[in-house]
Amino acid sequence: MLSRVADALFWMSRYLERAEHVARLLDVSFHLELDLRGVLAGPRELHWTSLAAILQQQVPVTNGPASSPQAVITRWLTFDGANPNSITSCVARARNNARSIRGKIGTEMWRELNKLYWQLRDPDFCSGAAESPHDFYQAVACGNHLFHGVCDALMTRDEGWQFIQLGKFLERADKTLRILDIQYHVLQEQIDPAEQSLSNLLWAGVLRGCHAYQAYQMIYVGRVDPERVVDFILLHQVFPRSVRFSLDAAARALAEIEGPIPGRGPSKADRILGRLLSDLQFAELEQILKGDLHAFLASILDRSLQVSQAIQDQYFLQ
Repeated sequence: MLSRVADALFWMSRYLERAEHVARLLDVSFHLELDLRGVLAGPRELHWTSLAAILQQQVPVTNGPASSPQAVITRWLTFDGANPNSITSCVARARNNARSIRGKIGTEMWRELNKLYWQLRDPDFCSGAAESPHDFYQAVACGNHLFHGVCDALMTRDEGWQFIQLGKFLERADKTLRILDIQYHVLQEQIDPAEQSLSNLLWAGVLRGCHAYQAYQMIYVGRVDPERVVDFILLHQVFPRSVRFSLDAAARALAEIEGPIPGRGPSKADRILGRLLSDLQFAELEQILKGDLHAFLASILDRSLQVSQAIQDQYFLQ
């Protein structure tokens, strides 16, 4: 496979996954804003600023009637073409990558991605997003799910499909780690545990931000417990959006791409990813929480970024 084709498939998948994460986090924030309105002012402001930190966004400061944190962050992360990580920018970049290798992806895959791209640029569809953005964010999530559903249903499991999986799961692990790192420390330090209903609501928001709430409730019925949330999102072996599952899926895709070649040892990316998965496999939640959770998550995130960089150095055009 040509390097430019592998590069385009990898980043097409990453940008779509990124767009869905941004859309879901904004959708969760929108509904939390409604739930918290009239209850407490602090947590509302706290949630919007932590959202910007999760997405590593330096939100521009604007003045005027629509300069509340919610309005500025929503507009910047949803529509602003000057922001390369806004939803519309990510979908556009995914489409540009797909268009550059139009002959390498199926007609159905291109149709779903192209349909999503034009839907998000429909003035009538976008006009209501400022007041009620739920439909807009749901369209992004559904578009991504349809794209990957068609991909999984129709593509052969060749190198192209493996690069798509690699991009998707590395991006998913990255965003999940950032959500867990920022939200755990913000909620533990700023929210009084005695405020049981408020704590439960905000921790449920963390699960929804990772698309994990319903799966969590199927295992742990009842109150949302912070320690269980960390265990489920970080270490759960078979939940497809946990960090461990995502990195394990990325490792399987990478192994298929590299293939068994006699006499050749593991690549740099494979070595880093193998050690990382070993740490997660044998990690004990009690020890993680007794120590420095931020340092533990930062170490995993740093090494996952090293994996991504090693893959780019080995396979892609620089």
